Formats: sequence, structure tokens, C-alpha cells
Amino acid sequence: MKQFAVIGNPITHSKSPLIHQTFAKQLNIELSYTLLESEPDQFKQTVDAFFSNGGTGLNVTTPFKQDAYEYANQTTTQSKIAQAANTLYIDDGIYKADTTDGIGLVTDLKFHNYSLTNKKILVLGAGGAAKGAILALIEESPHSIVIANRTKSKAEQIVSDINVNNIFASGLETIEGDFDIVINSTSCSITDDVPEMDTSCFKHISVSYDMSYKPHVTSFNQYVIKNSHSNVKTIDGLGMLVEQAAESFLIWHGIRPDTSQIRKLLREQ
Repeated sequence: MKQFAVIGNPITHSKSPLIHQTFAKQLNIELSYTLLESEPDQFKQTVDAFFSNGGTGLNVTTPFKQDAYEYANQTTTQSKIAQAANTLYIDDGIYKADTTDGIGLVTDLKFHNYSLTNKKILVLGAGGAAKGAILALIEESPHSIVIANRTKSKAEQIVSDINVNNIFASGLETIEGDFDIVINSTSCSITDDVPEMDTSCFKHISVSYDMSYKPHVTSFNQYVIKNSHSNVKTIDGLGMLVEQAAESFLIWHGIRPDTSQIRKLLREQ
């Protein structure tokens, strides 16, 4: 039986075991999927032990996504851009890393019948979550992408690394233009906070997407509702969590599970 796990710290809250076990049951695949906690300075030793004991693949969460990228012998383009990985596995003796967060985000938007083609996208934040999503957003052929961050230079660095002519950087308080969708990649909603920013950019937003998720409307999505027209659609990151997991499952098992059952199950919890 193949062994998988999710590694992080803290990790007890993770829904990954339930998600992957549900996928496996759906597709009649036998596997073991567990929680793996590591001390911040013990990532390499913990992962070495996992693979030495027969492990096949790891999902990686906070604070180890950069460590996972650096651990791998072979990385994908999207993980190189992000300098991070959420999927780590061994294949024919080679340690490989990928990030499935971006495709998870795009797939969730499509699940909600929203196309990014020719849309004006505002991404808030310039950390690993934003960097992990940017390539997948570009591949959807948007009109433009503005990355806005409190420290503008971090957004400028992503724009420089990508080097595509319709991606721009901004500070949070100097955002210019109208947008079709805002994507919050900051962690503000985890603590029920909101970013200090110019909210006039929300005026014509039709979709507000928060990568965080809560049982109720996240603080960021409430913030957008308050500062935009009444018809704004809000989406949280639970679907992204499910879809990025499905992409990891596809990498490991060669088949992509249906996500509708686990979406419903997690919403009911």
C-alpha cells in the first residue's frame, strides 16, 4: 500500500487526509494518508525519514513550502516561479516538486462558472500564495493582472520574474483602474482582519475571491461587499483547497477524482 502524508506545523487541523481518503475510496485506490508534523528546523530529516520508510508523496503546507521546493531534485516551472512547492514525491528515484495551488484556484473559479479570459484581475499580496497562482492565471488569457502589495517592491519582483507585458505592480494604497475580479492571497481573513488599502478599486468588482476559508463569509469578502456594488459574488478558498488536492492526486495516481462529493462534505462540517 502506498504511503502519503501532509507535512506542516501545526498540522492537526488539516483536511488533507479526509480529502485524499475520500478520493481514494471513490476510485478504489488503496493508500495510507496521514498527518506529519515537523519542527521548523527538522524538515529535511523528517522528509528523509518518510521516504526512507517507503513514503511515496507529501502534500506540504505552512511553513514548509519553500523547504519542499529546495528539497527536490526536479521542479516544475510554476514551482520555480513560486520558489515553493505544495506537492513533493519520489519518482524513479528522483525527488520531484510541484505547486498545484494555481490550477486549484483556476479550477475552482471554473466550478463557479467564472472565466478569467479577457478579465482585469487584481491580486492582493505578493507572497508564496500569489507567486504560486500567477502562472495559472496568465494561462487563462486575462486582459491584465495587477499585483498589489503593502511593500510594492515585492510585487515588482514578481512582475520582473514573469516578464509578461500585461502584468503590473502596485502598492496597496495606490491601486489604479477598474477590475473585474479581486483575488486575496494575503492571510488577513485568518485573523478576521482586512488590508489597509484604497477600496475604490472594488467599485466595479463582480467577483471577490478569498484564498482563505471560513464557515461564514470571510472578513475580506465582507470588506469587498461593503465597498462595492450589491451584486458582487464572493467565493472563499475551500474549493481551491479541494481542487489543488485533486491535482496532487492526479500527479500521484494518474487519474483526477471528481470533487463534488468532498466539496459538499466539507461545507457541511
